[in-house]
Amino acid sequence: MSLQTKVTETAEVAILCQNHRIYLEHAAKIGSKDSERRITFRTSALWKSGRAGLDAHGSLRIYFAPSAEGDVVAYQARLVDILLEPEADDPQTQRLLEHCLPETSDQGLWEAYDERVRTLYVISHCDWVEPPFSYTELTKLSDGTPVDENYNYGYTLVYEYCPRCQASPCRCGG
Repeated sequence: MSLQTKVTETAEVAILCQNHRIYLEHAAKIGSKDSERRITFRTSALWKSGRAGLDAHGSLRIYFAPSAEGDVVAYQARLVDILLEPEADDPQTQRLLEHCLPETSDQGLWEAYDERVRTLYVISHCDWVEPPFSYTELTKLSDGTPVDENYNYGYTLVYEYCPRCQASPCRCGG
């Protein structure tokens, strides 16, 4: 079965990615005051399978490990929108960029950097994970194996983590 098919047929699909702690911390503070507030982030990875999951399920859980801080999932949110291959002159791109954190609002589509934004993704309900857990406890949707301790990809599709049974996918039915 292809990954695209698994994404659309698996209700408990989630995304694991990395981002800078300073941005995640700010997003969690916003989420604690206004959980519905949307926040847009950028990535140079093309999230095609993430888009397929969003189209199939409406929203997805997204887990964040702070960049360069080891294997700890410390934040989670709801992924509510994805725009692939954003273009600077596109009205939808401009609408999504209006929801960036103030400290990233001047980054555009990274034209001034040696990178290119391939995906804009929008989250809401950002919160701290209590207690944090290792992303090696997450199971990859692609092949059913745990996420490697040296994970450093743009994103990976995983089964949602169940805090009750501490498993991905859930084994307790909770």
